[in-house]
Amino acid sequence: MEYTGEKSKLWTKDFLLVNSITFLAMTAITTQMGTLPLYVTALGGSKAVAGSIVGILGISALFFRLPIGILLDQYGRRLLLSIGLGILFIDFALLNVFQTLVMLFCLRLIQGVGNSIQATSAATMAADLIPKEKLSVGLGYFSIAQAVPGAIGPLLGLAVVEKYGFEALFRVALLLTSVAFVLSFFLSAQTPSTLFAGVKTSGGTTKALSVMKNRGVTFPSLIMFLICFANSGVIAFIAQFAIEKKINGSGYYFTLMSIVTVLIRFLFPYMMNRINQSFLICSSIVSISASFGILAYADDLMHLLLAAMLYGIGFASLLPVMNTIVLQSILDQERGRATAVFSASLDVAYGGGAMLWGVIASLFGFHVMYLFCGGFGLAALLVYLLFVGNERKCHKI
Repeated sequence: MEYTGEKSKLWTKDFLLVNSITFLAMTAITTQMGTLPLYVTALGGSKAVAGSIVGILGISALFFRLPIGILLDQYGRRLLLSIGLGILFIDFALLNVFQTLVMLFCLRLIQGVGNSIQATSAATMAADLIPKEKLSVGLGYFSIAQAVPGAIGPLLGLAVVEKYGFEALFRVALLLTSVAFVLSFFLSAQTPSTLFAGVKTSGGTTKALSVMKNRGVTFPSLIMFLICFANSGVIAFIAQFAIEKKINGSGYYFTLMSIVTVLIRFLFPYMMNRINQSFLICSSIVSISASFGILAYADDLMHLLLAAMLYGIGFASLLPVMNTIVLQSILDQERGRATAVFSASLDVAYGGGAMLWGVIASLFGFHVMYLFCGGFGLAALLVYLLFVGNERKCHKI
């Protein structure tokens, strides 16, 4: 692969810009994760309706991830990134105009389209910019921009709603998205001819399906699907859970998780050099599963903070490792499609998870819901052990 810039340098202008754009756009999206259920309730909707409106973002994104991955590998990254951010800008502007449950559902669906375009474009561009010898380290840093918004976004959203109301929430998201949109025009434009000199990048759907048959793509994607599916119940309903349990300061869950996530990501290069990868993955999944189990029995703020710390430790270590496995399993000219498949697994997880957990919480309560979340975490561990077993068999053959 040929990419303009210093090949051995990680912190280039474009890499800094991609990180900044991702951080701003994802923060705008995640400010709604903990607040939309409250907004739906204010508009007269139920927990199940709230789960559907939160979850439709991921479901709509699913149908666009793979086509976007194909377009990225054929036509380049920057144009599609700007288009995705433009859709988000318009969507957030309209959220303050139309304030009904039906329109909220439709605008969240459109928001999922814009988010799928910008997120897949940014992640693929980041992978292009990272030198191969620094792939896992670079992805660890980039994943800070992806993960921290999931921690501070809901906290910011709750703080804004509590002090200024829901209209201010959508204005904040609009401001963040507009800054990201402007920054996207300062990125160096790259086309497939410069990205993959001498490599044929056509193939469309057939090539995309071949990527999905690659175990190095499907297994990590499935593991992250199970983890994020479980965590969607935490992100979407932690505020309502805390209110029901009469726990004050639930927003600190996101604060602590954010701090732990950043610390672990900065330590990640040292961890990769000193800790066996399989042990790191297994211990990360166990830590995540334990956090869900603690939430199931939480009755005070200390339990919430302990769960936040364990989840932050586990997820901050797991995501960049899984992403690295995916990118090391495919050709350079397949990065857009592979990133789309990997990202789609997270979309479906957060989308479908929020819908399912809303129904389970309504029928059985949050205690049972979080126990199920822990079960999904343990299922992810079984999937990884199966993946390792298959890899060893292949190497013997």
